[in-house]
Amino acid sequence: MPRPYKANIIMPPENAEFISEEIDMLDASEGGAPVRFRWRGEEHTVTKTIRAWQDWGHSAGAFKKSWKNRRHRNCFEILTDKNLHAFIYFDRGVKPSSPRAWVILERYHSGG
Repeated sequence: MPRPYKANIIMPPENAEFISEEIDMLDASEGGAPVRFRWRGEEHTVTKTIRAWQDWGHSAGAFKKSWKNRRHRNCFEILTDKNLHAFIYFDRGVKPSSPRAWVILERYHSGG
């Protein structure tokens, strides 16, 4: 199990593999939690949501930190039916016209 993850942490957990790839969300709950998605051609069903939180932080390199340039993400640590343990998020964008995307940021490997 990875150590607790904070939205603005600089170093990822030791057993994390950085991915940062868009995924195709096939089904989400009414509240927005992921249910089923496709990543690298393989379909996954979420069997457990370990944690869910919102990230409104700024990137480490943000020149000016204001509400206009902060992140707007719904984050989830999940387990799937294919044994994938990962951190995924939905980037809500800053304004209604902003692009929105689901992203797998990290995959966790057992055994550290």
